[in-house]
Amino acid sequence: MKTTLITFLGKVPASRGSSYQKTSYDFGNTQRESAFFGSALADEMRADVLRVLGTAGSMWDVLALELHEHTDEALEQAVKSDSVTQPILDALEIALNSNGKRHYQLRLIPYGYDEDAQVKTMESMASGFQRDDIVSIDITHGLRHLPMLGLLSAFYLQAVVRATVASVYYAAFDLAENGVTPVVKLNGLLRIYEWLRGMEQFNKDGDYGAFGPLLTREGLPGKLLTDAAYLERIKNASEARRKLDTFAANTKQPTTATGAMFLPELTKRIAWRNGRMQSEWEASLAREYLQRRDYVRAAEFAYESLVTEQVEKTGGDDNNFDLRHSADETLFEIAKREYKGGKHNEFWLLKNLRNTLAHGTRSDSSEVSALTADETRLSTWLKSAFEKLLPK
Repeated sequence: MKTTLITFLGKVPASRGSSYQKTSYDFGNTQRESAFFGSALADEMRADVLRVLGTAGSMWDVLALELHEHTDEALEQAVKSDSVTQPILDALEIALNSNGKRHYQLRLIPYGYDEDAQVKTMESMASGFQRDDIVSIDITHGLRHLPMLGLLSAFYLQAVVRATVASVYYAAFDLAENGVTPVVKLNGLLRIYEWLRGMEQFNKDGDYGAFGPLLTREGLPGKLLTDAAYLERIKNASEARRKLDTFAANTKQPTTATGAMFLPELTKRIAWRNGRMQSEWEASLAREYLQRRDYVRAAEFAYESLVTEQVEKTGGDDNNFDLRHSADETLFEIAKREYKGGKHNEFWLLKNLRNTLAHGTRSDSSEVSALTADETRLSTWLKSAFEKLLPK
């Protein structure tokens, strides 16, 4: 499978020699000497493609020499006058690719001082990639703000293009000793980003199944969490809780610092399982979904909680269909007796609201129609009804 390394080309002032200093880069088991880290890294990782991004004043002439291609006066003058163009780079790219060792892509980017220019830089980094392509990014050289754009581009490639960002590299020249510069992998940033995306997804729709693959990579039983999320979303709270209990009982310390940082927060997010009775679990889920403005699931779990609580009062099996049907009828009979002045009680309204939301149809009840006509009214009523009806 083709691998691509994206790197930046900067500009060294004339007072500092107008080129990068030749350095030995330490990759752990091997060392490679080069004046341009991107070239040494591409050799180390055996990249099929090296995509170099630089501005109109970057050291393209020095890069040409580093990659064993001649430079000329026109290129040198364009670099000095900050006037390198993409056609000039296209010609250099053809010359570099004629040796057949590696495919080079040279891309001119703006200096990136405003949003439009920053977007263009990200587009230059991400263009041409497809789902499952393998990409690594080197943020060593270039203007000071380009590393941030490089990281954002890594996140963009994963979230939008769906390419696989294998690694982010940085050559820590400031930490060099005896002429040897350590090479640092910043892959922890990628892991943190993945966890943050999982948290964002959970905050949006309550689906903690997004953490399943991340936990599996941490050596934890992530599939249990994925299974529990599925069961919860089909309203099987009792089986979801059983999966979560098993997950909690088998969870040990994560293998990475990132996993250890996020696991306590994840544990809080599935705390609904801590209720003693099933009606309490369902009530907790109803409140959580209401907070996320998922009114369908909020109404469904609230209704199920009331029916479950009625079954629990008789000492029956919470999940017995006949007992639940009987409990629903009992609550409905109470609702009919409490009907006064053209108004139904909260259980009747909740049950009919739940049916209306679940089926996406217009209700025959003017009371329910009034609730669904305005989000603020619906949210306020549900919050009030939950406070009055649901187990604490």
